[in-house]
Amino acid sequence: MRRQPGRARTRIALAAVAAAGLLAAGCGTSSDGESAAPAGNSKPGPAQGAPDGDKAQQDVPTKDDAEREKAAGAAEDGKADEGPAVEPLKAKPKTEPKTEPNAAVDDSAAAPWCRTGDLAASVRPLNSAAGNRYAALVLTNDSDATCRTRGWTGLQLVGADGTDVPTNVVRDGSRTPSMQTLAPGASAWSRLHWTVVAGDSDDPSGACRPKPAELQVIPPDTYDHTDTAWQLGEVCDAGRIESLPLAKGPGPAR
Repeated sequence: MRRQPGRARTRIALAAVAAAGLLAAGCGTSSDGESAAPAGNSKPGPAQGAPDGDKAQQDVPTKDDAEREKAAGAAEDGKADEGPAVEPLKAKPKTEPKTEPNAAVDDSAAAPWCRTGDLAASVRPLNSAAGNRYAALVLTNDSDATCRTRGWTGLQLVGADGTDVPTNVVRDGSRTPSMQTLAPGASAWSRLHWTVVAGDSDDPSGACRPKPAELQVIPPDTYDHTDTAWQLGEVCDAGRIESLPLAKGPGPAR
């Protein structure tokens, strides 16, 4: 039986439709209606929301990055421990020490102390007042060398028979002692003061002690005495004599 051409075309069209239906059934659909990816024919893409491959590779820290970050943190910690920066001190300009002119040589420090044998003593009267007597006691260097002395002398009155007459020496501190440097022939002097008015400490008969004939003088810082005549009368008030420390020169004439 001869087939009709129209029916043949219809069967071919139906076969094509069926093939298309089978192809669609093989692909399938997702639960949300989207087409599922064909199995075995394509690689899965990156997960939704994840960075692409190149960007992910850039954000992953490497070992070198960690070491650099650690070193930077240590440097920052070190700066924090050091505290605020301190400006270094500026060196002071070097100055030359001041030089003082040479001090004059103190002759008194170079000269030895005067010994008793280096000095000669003498006494001369000064102006007197009512009941009071004054005298200049002079020590003169009669040696061949310069010597020095300072301070008060020791005194002892002696009678004509060689016995000691009571003597009470009182140092007068109204003048400050000073060093006396005596070249050969130079002198230093001390003022003596006493009274000739008998007091309660003198002889009950109203007379003072026996009249002295000699004065023994002990220079400062020595133990021996040098002698000089005493022609100035009695010394009352139990032989009290007030003396000033030695001063430069032979003293006033009167």
